Parts: sequence; C-alpha cells; structure tokens
Amino acid sequence: MWALTLLCVVTVAGLFGSASVTLNQAREGLAVLGDGAGQQALNTTGLYLNLAAMDASVADMLLMGTDRDLGSGREAAQRRYDLNRERADEVLLEVVSLTGGEDPREGAVEEHTGDDAGEGAADNGQRNVHALLSNLGAYHQEAERALQANDAAGAPPGEVDPEALAAYRDATRLMHTELLPKAFNLGLESSAIVRESHEEGRLTVTSGRAWVGAAGAVTVGSLLALQLYLRVRFRRRFNVALLVATAGAAMLTTGVVLALGGSEGHEVAAKEDGLDPAMALSRAGAIATDMQADQSRYLIDDERADTYQQVYLERAQQVLFRNVRTLPNYYEAVGEIPGAYPALPGPRGSDKDDPEGDPGTLGYLGRNAQEALLEGEEDSLGRVLTTFVAVQEADERMRAAAAEGDAAGAIGIRMEVADTEDGLFRQHEDALDTLAETHRNEYEEGIRKGQALLSPWTWGLPLGTLALFALVVAGVRPRLAEYR
Repeated sequence: MWALTLLCVVTVAGLFGSASVTLNQAREGLAVLGDGAGQQALNTTGLYLNLAAMDASVADMLLMGTDRDLGSGREAAQRRYDLNRERADEVLLEVVSLTGGEDPREGAVEEHTGDDAGEGAADNGQRNVHALLSNLGAYHQEAERALQANDAAGAPPGEVDPEALAAYRDATRLMHTELLPKAFNLGLESSAIVRESHEEGRLTVTSGRAWVGAAGAVTVGSLLALQLYLRVRFRRRFNVALLVATAGAAMLTTGVVLALGGSEGHEVAAKEDGLDPAMALSRAGAIATDMQADQSRYLIDDERADTYQQVYLERAQQVLFRNVRTLPNYYEAVGEIPGAYPALPGPRGSDKDDPEGDPGTLGYLGRNAQEALLEGEEDSLGRVLTTFVAVQEADERMRAAAAEGDAAGAIGIRMEVADTEDGLFRQHEDALDTLAETHRNEYEEGIRKGQALLSPWTWGLPLGTLALFALVVAGVRPRLAEYR
C-alpha cells in the first residue's frame, strides 16, 4: 500500500512538473510574440515609414519653394516632418528598451546574459540603433541646411537653389544608404527572432503537450491501481476519495492539454493572420511613401530625373508587381487590376506573347495580401488596390506634364496627389491603414485569447495538484489506520 501510494504521489508530481514547464513555455512564446520581438518588429516596420515620410516632406518643401500655400502648405509639411522625426526617435528608444539596453543618447548599453547567439543579436541590434540615431541627427542637419539655403535664395516652386539641392542630395543619400537600410534590417532581425521563437515554441509546446498527456495517463493508471488494490485487499467496493482523485487527474490533464492546444492555435493566428500581414502592409505603405518622395525628387532634380523615375518603378514593383519593364507598361498593367478584382491578373504560363511567363500579381499588395485576408475584408483590399492604381494614373499625368514642359502643371498634380489632406495618396494611406488595422487587431486578439486560456492555470495547476495529494492521503489514511 505504501508503494502504490508513493507511486501515485510521484506521478501526480510528474504531472504537475510537465504541465508547469509546458505552460511556462507557452506563456514565454506568447510574451515574445506579443510584447518582445513581435512588438519590436511592428515598431521597426513603422520606423521605416517614419523615415521615408521625413524625406518626402523635405522634398515637398523644397518643391514648394517660395509658394508656401501649395498643397496643404509649407507649415503642414513641416509639422509632418517634425511628427515623423519625433515618432522615429520614440521607436528607436522603444527598441532599446525591448532589447534591454539603456538610453542610447547616454552612450551606454547594458550587459546581456544568455547564449552567445542571443547576446550577439542584441548587441548588433543596439549598434544599429546607435547608428540610426547618429545618422538621423546628421540627416536632420543636412535637411535643415537645404531648406534654409533654398529659403535664403528665394527659389520659386520647382527651381531649387543649387546649394540647397546639393545639401538635399547629401541628405537623401544618407537616408537611402544608411537610415532606411538599417531600419529595414532592424525589422528583419526582429522578424527572424519572432519566426525562430514561434517555430521552436510550437515544437516545444507540442512535445510538452504529449508529455503532459502521458504523465496524466500514468497518474490515472496509478490511482486506478491503488483503487483496485484497496478493493481486493480490503473488500471495499469503492474508495470515494480515490475515485474523485482519479477523475480530478483526468480532468486536470485534459484541461491543461486543451489550454495548451488552444493557446497554440491563437498564437498561430496572431502571427500568421495578424502580425505577418500587418508588417507586410506597413512595408507597402513605407515604400509607397518613398515613391511619393521620388516624384518630388524627379521634379526638383533635372540632372537625376531619369534615375528617380527608374527607382520609382522599382519601388512600385515591390508594392504591386506586374511582369513589365517600363513605367508606361506598368501603368497599363496595374490599370487592369481594379476591374479584374477579386481575381488578380496572371499567371499566364507559356503565353506566346510572353515567353518568360507571367508569375502573377505579386508584391506586398498582390497575391500574398489576398491570401492573408480575413473573412469579410475583401472590399478593404479592393479599396487599397483601387487607390494605389489611382495614384499611378496621377503619376502618369504628372510625368506627361513635365515632359511637355508644363512645370507648374506637374507640380500642381504632385501637390494634389500627395500633399493635400484629401489627395489620392492620403486616400490610399487611409485604405491601407484600415486594412492593416484589421490585421493588427487580429494579432492583439490572438495574443489576448492565448493568454486568457493559460492564465487560470497559474493558480489552477498548483491548487489542483494539492487537491490530488490531499485526496490520495484521504483515501489511503483510513486503510493504513487499520494496521495500528
């Protein structure tokens, strides 16, 4: 009897241990996704957008020249620049906080504990943050120098002062060779941490769930063995305490296994239906914002206009890819999309007129965005695509006006599209934000639901285990007393 009782106690302890470890691993996975690297990935993706918007605002202000009422006006453009700079600073400080470092403005970074790979990733991330803050200050100085020189020269709209243009070239080169690549890399590093943690966590929790189930089965078996022994040895039909303990062990095991499975499902939904699409849409918005800056750069820098036009096409292909090589062909190709939606053009495969084949409508707003849509959000993506195509139609008109020598007309189109509150690009941003918000809500809801399933077991598991111990003692003690 002592041996069987000890076996029951050990198996109950084993059930508690396996369940406790697995529940903690599941909580850690949700914490990394919801409050750690997952949140950092969202923040750094937003950082890319803030930086691109800063450069677009500077280009717009230079394009306005002495006409401070173009578009939404010089003051509004300056406010947008200041707001995005402030947000960029906040994001960088949040990144340092999430990685465990001190305020980089003080030039200090905390010591990190853990494996070498983890320390290296954290140190590399913080080095990027330091470099970003330093380069952001340098960019601001060059941008201010460009604006001040242009104002001092009294340059009219579209005719940027040479000294101001040289300073802006330095600023935008710094933005595109240092700031934006490092911001993008920060996002990739965070995404890699999320992916690795998510995949490892799923394997660990799946394995742990099996161990919990096995430990629960052994516990139920040992309690049944003790019940059977007492029935045969003492000729008692039932031992109520042990019957309750057996049912309790089965319920405890089932409850933990179901909670782990449910939380894993919510974590998968949070990442795959929430975080990943939200980040993709945020990157689409950031690149589209940089495209708008390319429009202004195209108008203020005649010497490099062809380069900016080609870069515009390359960025557009990242956002919404069609299998073309020139900007006029791109206008035509994307113009087919709103009428065809919800079907997306391509792939055509071995089309005789397209020997290379058409891989389809790809990019951040293409097939992947459609496959990631939540139920009932088809119209939201349709609005995003329609407004994006409308922006391209306006871009075509702007470049046509510039080619005809109508600089004022080209500038007017540019300002109406991107620098007015109800402009086409603002409409595209709003549509994109609406769609991204649904995915961010799915991400937050998945984390919340996963944590809600695990939360009761913080106290439920130890209380349930203590109850099982008490029931075993209650069931065995009267029988042991008969030997006295």
